[in-house]
Amino acid sequence: MKIKKETFRDYITAYTEDENFYRSLYESEHLHPETFKEYLEHLDQSYIKRRQLYVPSLQDTWFSYISENEFFKINSQNIYIAKHNRYSQEYIHEHQFYELFYIYSGTCMNTIHGKKSIYSTGDLCIIPPKTKHSIAVFDDSVIINVMIKSSTFHRTFFELFTNNNVLSQFFFHTLYEKAENNYLLFHTGSDIVIRSLIEEIYVEYYDHEKYSNSLLDSYLMTFWVMLLRHHENHMESFLITTHQNLALMDILNYFQTNFMDISLSSAAEHFGFSVPHFSKLVKDNTGQTFVQLIRNLRIEKACRALKTTELSISSICEIVGYANPEHFNRIFKESFHMTPGEYRKNYKNL
Repeated sequence: MKIKKETFRDYITAYTEDENFYRSLYESEHLHPETFKEYLEHLDQSYIKRRQLYVPSLQDTWFSYISENEFFKINSQNIYIAKHNRYSQEYIHEHQFYELFYIYSGTCMNTIHGKKSIYSTGDLCIIPPKTKHSIAVFDDSVIINVMIKSSTFHRTFFELFTNNNVLSQFFFHTLYEKAENNYLLFHTGSDIVIRSLIEEIYVEYYDHEKYSNSLLDSYLMTFWVMLLRHHENHMESFLITTHQNLALMDILNYFQTNFMDISLSSAAEHFGFSVPHFSKLVKDNTGQTFVQLIRNLRIEKACRALKTTELSISSICEIVGYANPEHFNRIFKESFHMTPGEYRKNYKNL
């Protein structure tokens, strides 16, 4: 059956065959517990096996770990998208690939590393590999799951940050280096652009038309751009949930704007933290020290100026915040194993 964008809501809210099975199972167990054992005895186990349905009372184990090779061998594209089965039993699992789930309507209970949270319409969660989690939906709420190959996620997501070291460092640290105990949660609310893009990805995936993989990658890139453009400041991370008043994006953007003359003490004072606490906050959330972050920002800006302007090296040195040209040359050479002049000669106008 071809899915149409204009009737997508009707399609996605309708109950599937599997969902009807799970709802009947759930209602039998919770509304009629006295006859539940008899209900189980009459279930068609060949049907359950054929459709790969999960019935904990009949099965000792389920897929608690899912490898990327096996999952995407079956689902041949770079991403896989589907509605989460309502009323299906909650179970803790982890996998080698990234997962994004979007609350299309209603609410759901999400558990990540033992921490339970209620998510509502418009919430969007990105879960990296090796993260134990589960989703529970026991009403008419609609949750859409998107599974993404690690290589595809890195290619489409991290490509956005080639000119933004601070943000890229935060996301890379959060979703890659700290992948075993983290996630990102965006509160997109009633954003119709995000909602529409999710629908477009869903429709394109199931239409399987020519060049579908390329178009899905393109949709994914657009999706990340719109998500960060509109909701960069509506984001939570497991790493920063203990700092409820901290607007991390404000701090990173402050670094981006003031890297020329910023110091750890001035930045800490600006945000109302003690120096030791602020220093730890930066390291915990980016994986780099304050000094490393600012140095990388300055070197990045210097590289861009060397490649795209005729400014003298001494002027560039001053513009990016180094008072001592010798110090700038030494740091630059440590990063690129060449002098700024050699870098300009090799890369200018490329």
